[in-house]
Amino acid sequence: MPYKRSMIKKIRLAKIIMMAILIILSISYLLILILNSEFRASVTGDIIFMITFIITWLCLIIGFLAILMDFILMKKNIDFVKDLSDLSFLDKLTSLPNRFSIDRISSKYDSPEKLLHLGCVLMQLDNLKELNDKNGRAGGDKAISTFCTILESVGMQYGLIGRNSGNEFIVVIENCTQTSIDSFLELLGKRLHNHNTLNSEIPIRLRYSQILGDEISPEHFYVLIAAVYRKYESDSKVLD
Repeated sequence: MPYKRSMIKKIRLAKIIMMAILIILSISYLLILILNSEFRASVTGDIIFMITFIITWLCLIIGFLAILMDFILMKKNIDFVKDLSDLSFLDKLTSLPNRFSIDRISSKYDSPEKLLHLGCVLMQLDNLKELNDKNGRAGGDKAISTFCTILESVGMQYGLIGRNSGNEFIVVIENCTQTSIDSFLELLGKRLHNHNTLNSEIPIRLRYSQILGDEISPEHFYVLIAAVYRKYESDSKVLD
């Protein structure tokens, strides 16, 4: 990847130099024609010379426009590749960051100091199997999609939201305290309650666990993740 970026920079530099040369030559031709009356007389007095001059000047302009078009196409291709790269880190069903995205973002927490005040909430739809049995796979997917919409609207103001796997969702909160987690869970609970009141045919029941980096002083990010998984197995709670 660094090699490709280096090649793109070299290609851009070469095209910028070529464009600068074409601009200088085009302007020079025009200035000579305007300022040098003898040369202008020679051009206008000889039809072949004039045609040759016009063709040469047009070639310079066309070359300039061709290089300009190259820059436009390169920009579009770079944006397209960036969009594809971003999509590869998003979950297809929910458009939330997926496991690969979480792995990539986790690299920023590369010291115990950054992990110390990090909070993590692990969540699963506790009744997903019931919804799948009752409404089919489409009903389960709809519940996941609806929950993710709620989770995103609540959680974006708190921190990173990700779908870690099929029915596992993670929220990571920086500079976190227990009050921050309680506030997040309270707001999420209200939104789920409103949803369940209005959509009794597809209720969402959530099971979760939460942990603070202050509790365990993790050495790296996945120590914190492993701890919240252990807590989920031993002391998870229900939210609906």
